[in-house]
Amino acid sequence: MSAASDSRDATGLWMVPYADLMTILMILFLALFAYSYNNAAGMEKTLRKIEQVLASAEDAEAAAANLAQAELASDIKDIMDGLALKDFGLRMTAHYIHITLPSPVLFRFGSDRLSPRAARVLAPLARVLANAPNAVIVKGHTDDRPIRRGPHKTNWELSAARAFSVIRFFTRKGLPPKRFHARGYGEYRPATDNSTLAGRRKNRRIELTIVRELHQR
Repeated sequence: MSAASDSRDATGLWMVPYADLMTILMILFLALFAYSYNNAAGMEKTLRKIEQVLASAEDAEAAAANLAQAELASDIKDIMDGLALKDFGLRMTAHYIHITLPSPVLFRFGSDRLSPRAARVLAPLARVLANAPNAVIVKGHTDDRPIRRGPHKTNWELSAARAFSVIRFFTRKGLPPKRFHARGYGEYRPATDNSTLAGRRKNRRIELTIVRELHQR
């Protein structure tokens, strides 16, 4: 994110605690106002006003949560743009932030051990994820060529082992293990056709699905 946008965002931070304080004071005022009524009709009317104030507070909380998720996606994009990775992908939906990392950047061919250059990609991601509470699903994918040798009998096993290797990297960086889930899909969810070298390269990938922390009424 640019310096200008950082400055603009920081300027508005004071509004969050200020809005919370105003909400609490308003609820206290309305509660005292309700207490002064001696009839049920007046009490019911005041309670409806309190509900309206609480609804407005929840709307503000949802807006703040959505802004935080957008900033998280922007930070990840800045990192990936700086690395200039080929076949890197990032997209944001209503419920997830999806990151696609090409396997050749993280693993040698047929191996489930992270390559020496994998830290260059995963370490900055770990720093960003450390500042967010979101759960992360790590998904391994392969092409459709059968495995000829090595400890894994199928692409399914290889893809799952690679997902666990990425998770181990993050947890060794201090991220809580309970935030992570591993899935191995083998060749069964290809991103494109396996009939070409370029297609197989794209299909050998790791996907990180960051579950957005949504606040919805």
